[in-house]
Amino acid sequence: MSDASRRAVRATLVVVAITALAGYARFHGLGLPDEKVFDEVYYASDGCWYAGLDPEACGLEDDREQSWVHPPLGKIMIGWGIDAFGNDPFGWRFSAAVAGTLAVALGGILAFLLTSSPAWAGIGALLVGTEHLLFVQSRIAMLDVFLALLVLLGLVLLVWDRRRNLLDAAPEPTTPPPPGDATEDAWLDQAPEDQGWLDEPVDEAPAAPGGLRPLRFLAGAAFGAAVAVKWSGVLALVAGVLLATAWERSDRRARGVRRPLRRALAEGWPSLLLGLVVVPLLVYSLAWSSWFLREPERSVGSWIGHHQAMADYHFGLSTEDEDGEPIHPYMSRAPSWLLLLRPVAYFFESGSWGQPSATAREILGIGSPLLFWGGLVVTPYLLLAWFRRRDWRYGAVLVPLLLQYLPWLAVSRPLFLFYMTPVTPLLALGMLLAVRDLGHVRIRGRRIMAAAPAVLVAVAVALFAFFWPVLTARTLSADAWQTRIWLGSWV
Repeated sequence: MSDASRRAVRATLVVVAITALAGYARFHGLGLPDEKVFDEVYYASDGCWYAGLDPEACGLEDDREQSWVHPPLGKIMIGWGIDAFGNDPFGWRFSAAVAGTLAVALGGILAFLLTSSPAWAGIGALLVGTEHLLFVQSRIAMLDVFLALLVLLGLVLLVWDRRRNLLDAAPEPTTPPPPGDATEDAWLDQAPEDQGWLDEPVDEAPAAPGGLRPLRFLAGAAFGAAVAVKWSGVLALVAGVLLATAWERSDRRARGVRRPLRRALAEGWPSLLLGLVVVPLLVYSLAWSSWFLREPERSVGSWIGHHQAMADYHFGLSTEDEDGEPIHPYMSRAPSWLLLLRPVAYFFESGSWGQPSATAREILGIGSPLLFWGGLVVTPYLLLAWFRRRDWRYGAVLVPLLLQYLPWLAVSRPLFLFYMTPVTPLLALGMLLAVRDLGHVRIRGRRIMAAAPAVLVAVAVALFAFFWPVLTARTLSADAWQTRIWLGSWV
């Protein structure tokens, strides 16, 4: 077995183990609270409707879905759990827990593709698995966890395609590289690719990438499915198109091709246009098949009219009611999201409040302070490192992170922190790349920050354990609950 194969096997074992733990955390007590919380009143009910149950049993007043302003795929996926386990809290949330668990595995896979290190793959899976907002969305029957899963899947496939192309183009080494780094951080299992083989532009690139690049087609299908969950998935699709085009250009520029962008488009258009435009459109359209089947009288014309109504709703929604009052208490503006100024309380219940025996139970939709507050530093670092080193891996994380966040800054309609759910795995991977670099900082020949990865893991796990009760509606004393409410705006 080659060294690369051994690393892949070790990474698989590590990621599977962490994913299993993440799955246990997501499924443990999944049926509690035993009532529909927050937007489950819409999405769990519509999932039940797509599962074919009687509208009255689904909590619907008539034979129509309530959340008609979103495409159907996420609600169909919720319906799979209801179809398998029944119209109860566990059934409503089962598919979300599966999606959240798979997202942890994909986070580990993407970390391995970016670093070639089993240890960093495990750290990537752990950071994604302990991110608070993604965890909460994995235990609630809402759409955002499915969006996050499909966006992450598309990015994994796109990076996998990029890595294969680079490895095919890289020259063979004249001497075998060392199996690992024998310095004080050897436990991170630095791989040959991690020591510079892929850090710099390759010496030569394929004249024209052969075939239609099936991984790129699969990535397009994943992005198209993401759009079929929520229209905001188109932001990830645009990021994928930009990354793939930029990588095609950089391959030709490294080879000294004149007008590399024009050549990239001329030679790579089949996989770019078909894989990342046509395939997403086809997948998005196919995702509406159940919508047509629910009411056979529906036509293409009614489908187009439905899309117009969806657009009118989203672009016309106001933040205030007729009396000038906010339409929702948990609205927040996009600039506040990384600061965690206004999380969303999905569920809250108190007992004997104001008495010594007072208790509280809550599901607080809040991001990990480590990743969100850390993102204020990590994101500029990724941008700086990308331009300074010309290392495509920083761009692979930074571009989809920014394109899924920055556009919300210009949106005036009501927004909520959970719109950041598909960004959370990218915050985790961005933190991973930054801490990985920090661990290599040398002063007088010594890696003074070699312990940074261990500190990162310890802080992530400690914060997750500390906030666990308010992420899972566990009963706390009023004082214990208050210690987890760090800002007044969290109430």
